[in-house]
Amino acid sequence: MNKMRFGALLLNAKNQLGLYLSHRVVLALPEDGCPQALSQAEFAANRVFAFQAVAYPFAESLLKALQSKQIFHNNKETTKFLLDLPENVKGNDLYMHIKQKYNVELEDFSIRVPKSDKKTNPEQWSRHMQDYDYQNEFLKKFEAEKKLYKRPNILVCGYTGSGKTSLIQAMLGEDLVPSEAIGVGQPKTMGYDCYENNMVRIFDSRGLELGETEEEFLDQTKSFLRERQADLNNVDEHIHLVWYTIQGSGARVTKCDLELIKNIFSEQNVLIAFTKADLMRNSQRESMKQVLLEAGIDTDRIFFTSDIEGGSQGCMELMHKSLEMLPEAYKDAFIEAQRLALELRIRAVYDKAKKAKSIIATATAAAGGIGATPIPLSDAALLIPIQVTMIASLAALYGLREEAVKQAALPFLAKVAGIFAATSLLKLLPVLGSAVNAAVAASITGAMGLYVKNNFEQYALAKVKGEPTPEFSFNAELFKQFFNEYEKKSLN
Repeated sequence: MNKMRFGALLLNAKNQLGLYLSHRVVLALPEDGCPQALSQAEFAANRVFAFQAVAYPFAESLLKALQSKQIFHNNKETTKFLLDLPENVKGNDLYMHIKQKYNVELEDFSIRVPKSDKKTNPEQWSRHMQDYDYQNEFLKKFEAEKKLYKRPNILVCGYTGSGKTSLIQAMLGEDLVPSEAIGVGQPKTMGYDCYENNMVRIFDSRGLELGETEEEFLDQTKSFLRERQADLNNVDEHIHLVWYTIQGSGARVTKCDLELIKNIFSEQNVLIAFTKADLMRNSQRESMKQVLLEAGIDTDRIFFTSDIEGGSQGCMELMHKSLEMLPEAYKDAFIEAQRLALELRIRAVYDKAKKAKSIIATATAAAGGIGATPIPLSDAALLIPIQVTMIASLAALYGLREEAVKQAALPFLAKVAGIFAATSLLKLLPVLGSAVNAAVAASITGAMGLYVKNNFEQYALAKVKGEPTPEFSFNAELFKQFFNEYEKKSLN
């Protein structure tokens, strides 16, 4: 499996950093001096920063650097900009920083440069393509890509009856938590209930119950957190955020509350939500908040909230603070999971365009490499693996679910595979002639990427708005428009 991607970060035997641009070129980043474009042979065997066998791309950072007006005097400055490094980072600190920020580690890997016989012996390569199982390859790549989009783990903790489950429903929607999980002053959640979907995983603590001492509750909470955080190398299983609930109406801030907030949970990931705030008097709010302030809790981590029936007061503020505190890798999923700000979810879909263009650019460069030595039109199917990888990456980016992949994406892919038969491609684009060169291969791939991106974006927007999702179909005339527009941009 080739796990390289445009903008992946490499490290060779000389501890020299490089960014993968293509199977021929690595942009080397020496400690001092200017960036150098090296061949794979010059860069030598390397290690790649990867997550679950897929290289983590820094393409967006690379494009941002190219568009930046900032002047980089040496490669230390360039590298620091690309990776958002702290001021005085050193060698070993680099691995730790990338691990903590992106949850990726170094893996041994040698880039496999395609052999020349794939260019010089098209018949042999065509026979290989006849055995290519594009559906299976698509599903494998889709699953690998999907793992890069991480969902956060949120612990909701507090006394029994403190409004934990009602807060979850107000923040993340009533579909996530069944209504029968909500009780009036009685323990409905035993142990730690887990509510989850593709976007978020919630752990709802059972709370401190009648007859149980606060010390027992503290010990059990400690044990749960120790268990979740035990594997330092598996950050995806950690608790990323804590919502600590205190019933605002008729309750008080206890020593147990303060012990959990201050000494068991990390101050970096805990937010305090007073629930049933719609039933509180102003004097109650001030006195309970003052207890937390005197204990050293920052005022911007304290929220007064109500359930859905109470108008979801304070929940929007809690949502925005939660988004701010979550690690970068988990923010997209949380935005999609929250049900308070529709405009934020819509904007998040449109914000994926930059990443989508990076995926398409990677595929286009790879297609151009295949067409560098013009191939007969009959061998245009050589581009299918690139199309498969690109479409799988876009499907994962735009959050296609399993049913949409099976019912829509795979039939669409079958249509794409059929298009690359020589007669079909020539009928679709009569201007091609008898051969596919680098520019044509890039234009076909780029146009297909933009066409698919447009379809998947419309699908994602329909899901967010609760509208019927559009069918995936191949419109030949629309594809021609994308192809012509892409060719014009390439020429300019």
